[in-house]
Amino acid sequence: MALTQQQIENIQIDYGIVYVNYGETDEKQLGPTRGGGEFVATATIRDIEYDGSKGKTKGMQVVDDITAQLNVTQLNTSMDTLKMALPFAKYDEVTGKLSVGADSIGIIPDSAYLKNITMFAKTVKGEYKKITLYNALSENGLTLAAAPKAEGTIALNVFAHWDATDDTKNLFEIEDVESIE
Repeated sequence: MALTQQQIENIQIDYGIVYVNYGETDEKQLGPTRGGGEFVATATIRDIEYDGSKGKTKGMQVVDDITAQLNVTQLNTSMDTLKMALPFAKYDEVTGKLSVGADSIGIIPDSAYLKNITMFAKTVKGEYKKITLYNALSENGLTLAAAPKAEGTIALNVFAHWDATDDTKNLFEIEDVESIE
């Protein structure tokens, strides 16, 4: 089977370049990372069962919910990264301490959510797939191991969140862009 030039040009290569709050005044590149980034989008699809059904039936399925996440292994153990991994923690800029106490229990404040997290994945053509997750929040907690002859890594599993006050906003977007602006 011969490939078309367009198929070849759309092969995704290399690691992902990840930004926090891309396009915003507080935009910053996330890094250094290890292993690139992994985008995962899933939907819970429910089959409408009815008498006489032979199995999955076109037109008889409902999307109950959709989730999207970006998984990145971070080498940077800065307080910014730790705050991202622990969105329920409190950071005191004066003392430079990140703490978790009784006041960390309850509703996660809006300020803990990133406006977005965006990954650029390069293609053979030299362009990028731009994947943006909105209202992003890391939900997997923090594991940081200090080991001899190794680097500490932080696994960030950042989920996109729907906006409860505006249900017209997108959960995530994927687009082709010529360059990283």
